[in-house]
Amino acid sequence: MTEQEKDRLLALFGEEAHWCQQSEARDSASNPVGYDDTSAVAWDLVGGLCHLFGWQRASELFGDVHRHVSNKPESSADEDEDMTAMSALFDFNDAEDMTYERVLGMLQGLRVGAGGAAVAEANSTMES
Repeated sequence: MTEQEKDRLLALFGEEAHWCQQSEARDSASNPVGYDDTSAVAWDLVGGLCHLFGWQRASELFGDVHRHVSNKPESSADEDEDMTAMSALFDFNDAEDMTYERVLGMLQGLRVGAGGAAVAEANSTMES
C-alpha cells in the first residue's frame, strides 16, 4: 500500500457515517448497494478498497490489509490468498463486536510498503 492509498482510505473512512457492516456498501437510506453504485455513501473495508482503487488493485491490497489486521508475516501473494484475505476482511469488518473506532485505528496503523511507490508510479504512468 502506498502512502497516497492509505491517505485516500483514511479520508474515505474519516467519518463514521462512511463505514458500514453486513454489506459492501449502503446508500443514504441504509439499503445495501454495490461498492461502485453511485448512490453509495458508506462502505465496508472490502467495498471501500474496491470503490477507491478498483477491483484489480483492491484485490492486491486485501492481503496487505488482512496481514496487518491479523498480525501475519509477509508472504508471497497469489490469487487464492487474495480471495482468502478478502473473505477474512469481510469477517473482520462484520464481527459483532467491531466498532468504527477499531476499524479506524487499524487503518491508521497500516504500514506503507516500499514496493508501493513502484505501483503508484505505474498507475500514474497508465493515467497519463
